[in-house]
Amino acid sequence: MVLYRFTLVRALPILKHMKCPDCSNNMKKHGAFYTCQRCGLSFKPWEVEQAQQRAKTELKKLEDTDPIKEEERRRRKLRKYRNWYEGRQELD
Repeated sequence: MVLYRFTLVRALPILKHMKCPDCSNNMKKHGAFYTCQRCGLSFKPWEVEQAQQRAKTELKKLEDTDPIKEEERRRRKLRKYRNWYEGRQELD
């Protein structure tokens, strides 16, 4: 069950059970922070969301470092657009 605290900006989930991202141990709530009982990592719930978004962007950057794959992806995207624009049936 997830409860929500509503603010003017957006709703932030109030998590009852949270797992540590480093050691997968249960975390305990201390005021506004969640603290891991095993490794001592502590953070606020919205910091987890920000860290996940940063990790996704970094992984995406690592995937796009291969110039051959990036060029093939760009060509495929242009071909798909051209086929759509000209009304052709897609072959992919």
